[in-house]
Amino acid sequence: MYIEFKNQFDKRPLISLIEIHKAFPKLDKRRLTEWNKKGYVENVKRGFYRFTDQPINQGTVYFIANKIYHPSYISLESALTYYQIIPEAVFSVTSISSLNTTKLNSSVGNLTYNHLKENLFFGYELIELNGLTIAFASPEKAILDYLYLHSNLISIEDFEGLRWNKEIIKSFDIQRFSDYLQLFNSNSVSRRFQLLLKYIHA
Repeated sequence: MYIEFKNQFDKRPLISLIEIHKAFPKLDKRRLTEWNKKGYVENVKRGFYRFTDQPINQGTVYFIANKIYHPSYISLESALTYYQIIPEAVFSVTSISSLNTTKLNSSVGNLTYNHLKENLFFGYELIELNGLTIAFASPEKAILDYLYLHSNLISIEDFEGLRWNKEIIKSFDIQRFSDYLQLFNSNSVSRRFQLLLKYIHA
């Protein structure tokens, strides 16, 4: 039975119980527990599995983060690192979701989801990474998501403490920033963005 299961889902980086029940409606869930104990599959999160012999790369982790808490897209520190805006490695995958803010300790790492209202759930695109399609914030939206969620940024010195890459930020689309700020419709985010502009042009 496992061979048939493996052949059915071998190319999938993540398998949901819904997909399993659709392909194998008579499969006893105890088989999944058995295969888990044998190390064939692992339970990434309740209702989601992956084959343990599949390599884990950054694309895989981002893809899984998208799927196990949906809708969501990669943003904040993870996106800022991807775009080389911040120098440090990020040890938790950070996402934006229209669902509740939460943290999930999955078998592929720590996943953090920050809530934004549905009208602010925009500015992401589908990118290809390691052969997987991932919902990912544009660099401009990743920055504005960060500004929106960090009310402690009240001075240029606060941005200096972040050590964001000024030259890279200067290369981003200023018109897109402007369009997004109109959609945010937030005086506080606009003020923080003006401080960011002063920081990168200082």
